[in-house]
Amino acid sequence: MRLAYFFFTLLLQDCFLLRRVLAQGSDVSSNVVTFQDCPVDLFFVLDTSESVALREKPFGALVDNIKQFTTQFIDKLNERYYRCDRNLMWNAGALHYSDEVQLISGLTSMRTGRSGLKDQVSKVVSIGKGTYTDCAIKRGIEELLIGGSHHKENKYMIVVTDGHPLEGYKEPCGGLEDAANEAKHQGIKVFSVAISPNHLESRLSVIATDQAYRRNFTATGPSLRARDIDNTIDTIIDMITKNVEHECCSYECQPARGPPGPAGDPGYEVCVCSACHFYQTKFA
Repeated sequence: MRLAYFFFTLLLQDCFLLRRVLAQGSDVSSNVVTFQDCPVDLFFVLDTSESVALREKPFGALVDNIKQFTTQFIDKLNERYYRCDRNLMWNAGALHYSDEVQLISGLTSMRTGRSGLKDQVSKVVSIGKGTYTDCAIKRGIEELLIGGSHHKENKYMIVVTDGHPLEGYKEPCGGLEDAANEAKHQGIKVFSVAISPNHLESRLSVIATDQAYRRNFTATGPSLRARDIDNTIDTIIDMITKNVEHECCSYECQPARGPPGPAGDPGYEVCVCSACHFYQTKFA
């Protein structure tokens, strides 16, 4: 009886061991799939300010064109296979802005979130006030850094704007040049795409990482044909897929990004009362 009990216990242990081995094998296979994927992040920054919304009649038509351009772009974000046995896959997100920034969607995988992102873009309503492009770019940088790909070099932004600032007012987030420099410092490549007619080319050139990221990219225009829009989208996607191939095919140890951590403590600022010489702490 004791011998039978001993063999039964031994058999039970073998079963548990086999289950653990099979589970580990499953984990390994899922890690292989993860390794084969090379994610690229693309974030759209869309100008829906007054200078865009009221540029042409019927008012708001250019905003509709921008939304159409963006959804058409999202439709073309297809996965690519590299000969190094890696698959380029896309994460995309978007915001629109005027004198405030409204997040449309954070970065989401195009494998599962393509239709949802397109639906959210199509529901955008013009804010129709001033133009704080510097604030919008900095928010886009933040969204690219807090999520998406663990490959730092695989982060791109597409700024669709006419370039017009709010005349007579200082840009509140450090200015356009400061925002563009911050993107470069973080390794984020920025394409600038014009909303025509009457866009400000000088400011679009400041936004772009360099002239290769500006060229003559245009999302709207009175004489713009569907083929021209396709060419803009295809050229940008082709540039990205060629740029990231080296990063995707380098076999350095780059573990996948973990889940986001908890929110930090609220910030605060210290105000000095010059009349009564005391410090007052005001919590944000």
